[in-house]
Amino acid sequence: MRIGFFLRDLKIEGVQVVTLRLAETLVNMGHQCELITLNGAQELELVSGILHHSLDIEKRVSFKKSKQYVEKFLSCIERLEENNDKFDAVFSVHGETNDIISYIDNPKLIHCIHNSDEYTYNNKNWFDKLKFRRKLTKKIKAKHVICVSNGIRDFVKAKTNSSALSISTIYNPFDIEKIKQLSLEEPVYKLPQDYILFVGRLEMQKNIPLLLESVSKMKTNIPLVIIGEGSLEAELKQQAIKLGINHKVLFFPFCLNPYSIMRKARALVLTSHHEGLPTVLIEALILGTAAVSSNCPTGPAEILIGNYSKYLIDSELSKKIAQHIDSVLADIIQVNENDIIQRFSADIIGHQYLDIIKKEV
Repeated sequence: MRIGFFLRDLKIEGVQVVTLRLAETLVNMGHQCELITLNGAQELELVSGILHHSLDIEKRVSFKKSKQYVEKFLSCIERLEENNDKFDAVFSVHGETNDIISYIDNPKLIHCIHNSDEYTYNNKNWFDKLKFRRKLTKKIKAKHVICVSNGIRDFVKAKTNSSALSISTIYNPFDIEKIKQLSLEEPVYKLPQDYILFVGRLEMQKNIPLLLESVSKMKTNIPLVIIGEGSLEAELKQQAIKLGINHKVLFFPFCLNPYSIMRKARALVLTSHHEGLPTVLIEALILGTAAVSSNCPTGPAEILIGNYSKYLIDSELSKKIAQHIDSVLADIIQVNENDIIQRFSADIIGHQYLDIIKKEV
């Protein structure tokens, strides 16, 4: 099969990383995969066999202006298919790319949702909620939709009027053996002997101010390592100073291999307002590291099940979160690898994507 992925760019961010991982999996299965990006920004390395095409759209694409880029996208597809096989499917994975394909009536263009809008929706007034439902219904009309968690799927079904051709859940793929292998390399940063870890964008969604406040109230005297970049970095550093914990909060930029850092961490912690299917929680479990998370919509409650449910925090109070992290650090970590493989293995997820193409497109 010839399979395309339509995404914003190739920066080191969650959606881009899991999309590339899926493409690599499908290439290893013998399929042709190509990435079509809005702009040429690239930090991720592409394996042999994956082609990259850029539309050279440098400005951020808003929903109101997305229609003007439809022709450019269609022209790119037409050029790529000229004298070559047609695409069997193109998976659109970012909000901006989903806005563009919403104007195109073609079931081969599949709308993928990686983040939950439940938190922001619940904080809207009734009129804005109505506008949201109408817009989402319009975006997925006559489209096959893939959600990365059951929570997202249930929310989308509840807020739209059955306008989609289908709505399915497929978890993000993980190359478990590769992650383990990479974790054995030396960390790229000089780290303390013991630490807890946050990996993610330094943006409002991740609610890092709550994490810093929680760390300041922990009884366990342990540093917090933050791996990430974003608009709130300066503000977060200032907050750490005000809380008197700046001496034990270490900021580092994103890196290509965070797995050795994850493996050596005592725990990975998220206090997000909302997620989709938080990749770092699964990666931490793969490496035998405790994965502690607020029970936000959506994803953590689907990942941290069974014996891992003790890592789920049903509170937004910093004191409670601090106590929870303290108790996890005092516990013995045990991860059932077979459970992780059955739910998140790249090969299993790859076959699920192929089944969507065979059955639905």
